[in-house]
Amino acid sequence: MKTFLSSILLILLLSVNQLFGQESASFANSWISYGKPYVKIGITAKGLYKVPFASLPAGFSTGQPSNLQLWHRGKQVAILSTDNNEILFFGVPNDGSSDSVFYQPTSSRLNPYFSMYSDESSYFLTNGETAGLRAEVINKPADTSIPVQTYFRKTNLNVFKDVYSMTTEDPNAPNLRNSFFEFSASKTGPAIIDGKTAVYPFELSGIKKTESEKATVKLLLHGRSSNSRNIEISVGKNEQSLRLVKSLSSAGFGATEYTFELEEGDTDENGKGVFTFKSGSTEDKLKRFSLTYFRISYPASPAIQGKTSYFDLPPVSQPFSRISLSGNPANAKFLDITDSDKPKIILGKADDLVISRTSGKVANMLVTDEISLVNPAKISNVQFNKQDVNSANYIIVSSENLLQGANSYAAYRSSVSGGGFKTAVVNIKDIYNQFNYGEPSPVAIRNFVDFALSSGSKDKYLLLLGKSVTHNERMVRELPDEVPTVGYPASDILLVEGLAGAPKNVQAIPVGRVSAITNQNVLDYLQKVKDYESNISGEYGWRKEVLHLNGGKSTEEITQLKNELASLEPFVINGSIGGKVTPFAKQQAMAEVESVNITPQVNEGVGLITYFGHGSTIRTDLNMGYITDGDRGYNNSGKYPMMYFNGCGVGNIFSARFNPNPNATDRYALSLDWLLAKNRGSVAIVANSFESFVSPSAKYLQVLYEKMFSDPATVNLSIGKILTAVSNQVLTSDNGVYAIANIHQSILQGDPALKLITVSKPDYSLDVNNSIKIYSKSPDKTIGSSDTLKLQIDIFNQGRFLKDDKLPVKITFHFKEGISSQTENIAAFPYQSTLDIIFPNKNQNIQRVEVQLDPDNMLDELNEKNNLAELEINWEIAANETLYPVETIKDIIPPLLNVEVNNRMIRNEEILLQNPLLNVTVNDDRLIVGDTALVDIFIKPCWNGNCEFEPVNYTAGKYDIQSLTARSFQINYYFDNLIKGKYELLINVRDQSGNSSLQPYRIRFEISEEVSQWSVTSSPNPSSSYIRFEARTVDFEQIQSLEYSVYNLKGIKVGEKIIDKVQADVNEWYWQPDDQPSGLYIYKVIRKGKDSTSKQLTGKILIVK
Repeated sequence: MKTFLSSILLILLLSVNQLFGQESASFANSWISYGKPYVKIGITAKGLYKVPFASLPAGFSTGQPSNLQLWHRGKQVAILSTDNNEILFFGVPNDGSSDSVFYQPTSSRLNPYFSMYSDESSYFLTNGETAGLRAEVINKPADTSIPVQTYFRKTNLNVFKDVYSMTTEDPNAPNLRNSFFEFSASKTGPAIIDGKTAVYPFELSGIKKTESEKATVKLLLHGRSSNSRNIEISVGKNEQSLRLVKSLSSAGFGATEYTFELEEGDTDENGKGVFTFKSGSTEDKLKRFSLTYFRISYPASPAIQGKTSYFDLPPVSQPFSRISLSGNPANAKFLDITDSDKPKIILGKADDLVISRTSGKVANMLVTDEISLVNPAKISNVQFNKQDVNSANYIIVSSENLLQGANSYAAYRSSVSGGGFKTAVVNIKDIYNQFNYGEPSPVAIRNFVDFALSSGSKDKYLLLLGKSVTHNERMVRELPDEVPTVGYPASDILLVEGLAGAPKNVQAIPVGRVSAITNQNVLDYLQKVKDYESNISGEYGWRKEVLHLNGGKSTEEITQLKNELASLEPFVINGSIGGKVTPFAKQQAMAEVESVNITPQVNEGVGLITYFGHGSTIRTDLNMGYITDGDRGYNNSGKYPMMYFNGCGVGNIFSARFNPNPNATDRYALSLDWLLAKNRGSVAIVANSFESFVSPSAKYLQVLYEKMFSDPATVNLSIGKILTAVSNQVLTSDNGVYAIANIHQSILQGDPALKLITVSKPDYSLDVNNSIKIYSKSPDKTIGSSDTLKLQIDIFNQGRFLKDDKLPVKITFHFKEGISSQTENIAAFPYQSTLDIIFPNKNQNIQRVEVQLDPDNMLDELNEKNNLAELEINWEIAANETLYPVETIKDIIPPLLNVEVNNRMIRNEEILLQNPLLNVTVNDDRLIVGDTALVDIFIKPCWNGNCEFEPVNYTAGKYDIQSLTARSFQINYYFDNLIKGKYELLINVRDQSGNSSLQPYRIRFEISEEVSQWSVTSSPNPSSSYIRFEARTVDFEQIQSLEYSVYNLKGIKVGEKIIDKVQADVNEWYWQPDDQPSGLYIYKVIRKGKDSTSKQLTGKILIVK
C-alpha cells in the first residue's frame, strides 16, 4: 500500500493541470490523437479491473507507465495504479445513454439501466506525451471534530428484461409504429393482464429504521396496450397485509414513473416485503402493462456485507465527513466513485474514514477486495485511421466481414465508368471506436455522417454494406457483423436526417443499403450495377416499360388501389421517359394470396415494377414470387428493374432472415432475394420496412413519379437524390405523423448513386421483322387488285422523349424498273408512332421497301444501329391478301462469318508474328449495320483446358469498323498486347434478329518473337496442279515489291508475278503449271527495298502429272 500511495502522489503532482483539453470539441472523435497506438479494453460489469502489462498486445509500449492514459467516452479516466506491471482502474458497463439520440423527445428515455444494442463499455489505453491522469488520494487523518455519519443509504435495484415494451410479437399495437423510439421504449417485465395481480418480493438487508430517514421507491411501469388504466400499487410485509400506495393513472403504451416512501410496517423485522400491481377487476388478456424496474434506496447500518458493497452517503454542508464501517473484507479498498471517471482513493482505517465532500451532494462509495482480471479476448489493438471523409463524395460503411467486397465496390465507383467518385471505405468497427467511444450503436453512424458533412462539399452518397437486425427478440448484443439501422420498424433515414442543416426528417445525404451476407453477394450486386450503368444489354427500350401491380382483399380495395396506380400513368407516358405502363390487378376479392405471372415481361426487360397492396416479408397478396423461384423461370440478365413496393413489411430486411435456402424458415425476405440474386432480379428497391397506409403511400408515390419522370429539376438525378427531393416535397405539404413515418420507413435497397429509369437521348428505332406492313386499298380488295396501297410503318422511341424533335423518315421503293424515294418528317413521340404512306400499285411491280430513320444523322440518338428496316414482297402470297405480311416474316437465317488474320486465311496452329491484325467479316441476308455488339471475340492463352476463354474488349483505338454493303460489314481488330506463346481464338456473330452463326470460328495459333527478315516456302511440293508460295516479310514497311519468276531446266521463264502491295507477316500467291510438262523447275523471288536495295531467294519445285 505504501508503494501504491507514493506512486499515485508523484503522478498527481506531475499531471494535475493537463486534463481534458479536448472535451469541448464538437465531434465524438475529438479526443483521439491520430497516429498513436491504442488498446481497446471491454468490460460488461461495474467494478475494479486489472490489466497485466503482459496481456497487452505485442508492441504496445509500457516503458513509461506514468504516461499511460485511459479514455472512456471521450474523457480521460483516472487510473488507480500502474504499479506491479499492471493497470488498475474502476470501470462501468454500457448504460445505453447514447440511445437517447433516437428517442423523441430525447428526454423520453426513462430507463437508464438498459442499452438497446450493447452491454459492453470500451476503455482505450494509450501513451501520452506527458503523465496520464491518476486517481486522487484522500489520506486525511481521523478528526474527532467531524461528526460520524451513523448510516448510509443502500440501493436495491431490480431491472426486468423479459420482453421489449414495443414488441411486434404481441397482438397489441399502437395505431402507428414509428422508427424512432417512443413511449419510452425499453426491455421490460412480463405482461400483467387486467384483472390479475402481479407480486414482486423485495428485501432490504441491513435496513436501519429511523424516524427521519425513510426508504424511497422509484419504479417505472410500461403500458402494453392502447387502453387507459388505473394501476393499483400496493406494498406490505406479505400479500395478506397490503397497503394501497397509489391508484396510478396510465394510458396507452407510454411509460410512467412513480416515487413513494415506505412506511413503518411495510416490511417485516428482516426488511422483507412485497409489491403488488393490479389493473382492473375483470380479466382481459388484451389489456396489459408491465413493470420495468424498481429501485429502493433505504437507510442502512454502516456494516459491509460480502466482498463488494456500494452505498451512498447523504449530503453534508462540510468539506469532509466521517464514517465508521464494520464487517469489511480483508484487504478492502475504499473508493469514492461519485464521478466514475475520476474515482478517489480513500486511505485510512475502516472504522474511522474521512472522506472529502462536495457541499450538498450525495457521495457514492465502493468498498471491495474484488479485482477482476480483464478477459484477454477483450483486449485488442486499435489503429485509429483518420480518413479524409470530408472530401470524399461516395462513402461506403461496411461490416468487417464484407471489406473485400466493399473495396471492390469502391474501386468501381472510383473508376471513370463508375462515375469517378472520390470514395472512402470505412469499417463499421472503426466508426464505433471513433464516433461512439467503441460502443456498437447506430448512433455511431449518425455521429460519423455529421462529422463527414461538417466541412467540404455536402454532395455525398452513403452506401451501407451489411445486414442489420432490429427485430428486438432476434437481436444479438454487440451487433456482430452488422451495419445497424434505427428502430423496428427500421429506418436508415434516421441515421442521417436533419444533419448539416437539412430539414428535420429529411435525409442530409442520400443513403442506400445492400444487406449482403457474403462478399460474393457484394460482387454479384456490383456486377449488376456495372451491367446496368454500361447498359450491357445494348438496348434501352426496356427501361421505358413499367409494370403496375395491385392487390387488395375486397372489390372496393382492389378498385381503389388500381385507380391509385392508374393516376400515375400520365407521369410515365407523358414524362421524359415516354414510357408504357402495363397493369396487373388482383382478379379475386379475397384475403388469400393470388399468384401473378410477370415472367415474360421481366425477362424481356422492364425499367420499373410498382406494387400497391398488402404484403409481408415473404410475399405480396398479388404475388410475383421470389426471383430465384425455379418454377417461375425468371431470367432477366442485364435488364434489372427498379422496384417499388407499397405493402406491409415487404422491405423488412431487418428481421434476421438471411438464409438463401428456399425451404428455410428464415429464408431471405422477398425484396432481398430480388436484390441479391446473381445475374437477375432488381438493381434497386424502395419498400416500407414494416407497415404501409394507403393515403400517405399514395401521396409519396405521386411525388416519386413526378420527380422521376416529369420534374425537369430532378429527372436526371440519382435515385438517392430523387428520394431526398420526395421527402422534402411531401413534408412541405403534409407534416403529419403518418407522412413522416412513411418517409422514415421507406428503405432504399441498392446504390443511392444509380440513375434509374432514365435515358439521356432519344432512340428512334424500327423492328426489322414487324415495323413495315402493306395494306390493300380497302378491306374488300386484295393487295393484287388494288391500284393504290397503304404502307404502314411502326416506329418506336426506346429513349428519351424530346417534345420538340422532328424525325425524318426516308422511304425507298424498289420497283422492277427502278427506285423511288421520299422523306417524311414526323413529330417526336414518347413511345410509338405510326406513319402511313399511300403509293401506286402498277402491275405488282414493287419488289422491296426500305425505311431509314434520320438518314442524314441529324439527331443525336443513343443508338444509330436500329434505324433501318426493309420488307421484301412475295407477290405469290401478297396478291391474295389484304394485309402483307399476314404473319411476321421472322428472320431465321443466320449470318455468314469469315475470319482472316493479316488479310489472309491462316492455318490451324500457324506461327504468327506479334501484333497480328484480325479481320472479321459478317454477311447477312437482311439489312445489317456494323456493330461490335454483334461480334463476340474470345481468346485464351493456351491450347488445352488449363485456361479459360476471356472476352476481348473493344477498346477505342484498337479496332475499326467498316460497312462493306447494306448487308455486310467488317471489323478489324489490332492485337497489340499478345506476348510470345500459344493462343486459341473463338468468335461468334449474330444478326440484328439474334440469329447466331451456325458454327463459331475457332482456331489455334502461336505468337513468335523471331525476327528473321524474310523467307519463302512452296507447297505442295511435289505437286500436280498448283504451287502455293508463301513469303514471310517481317520488315514489310521497308519493302517496295516482291517479284517472282519460275524457270524450266532450259532456263526459259514459264511464270512470273510482281507484288507491289506487300502485307505484314505473310504474303501468298499461286502458280498453276497448266500447260507445263512434268519435271523439275527453278523459282526465284527478288525482294526490292524502298532504299533501292534488293535480295534474292531461289528454290526448286517438282511437277508430276
